[in-house]
Amino acid sequence: MEVFAVTIFVSLMFAVLFAALFVAERSQRRRSSLEQDALLPFDDMRSAPVRKNDPTIPPHQSPL
Repeated sequence: MEVFAVTIFVSLMFAVLFAALFVAERSQRRRSSLEQDALLPFDDMRSAPVRKNDPTIPPHQSPL
């Protein structure tokens, strides 16, 4: 019976921790979210246009 009580207690602590961290993250006044910040390294790829005859890009190979 003690294991059941400990399991419920730990589950409730995780729920409280999740709720507190969620509220803290949502209350920050930033212009972008964590998901958008995680994608910032890929933003460099969009900024440089690809030239049509770029020798650094391998030619497209069709599947057999």
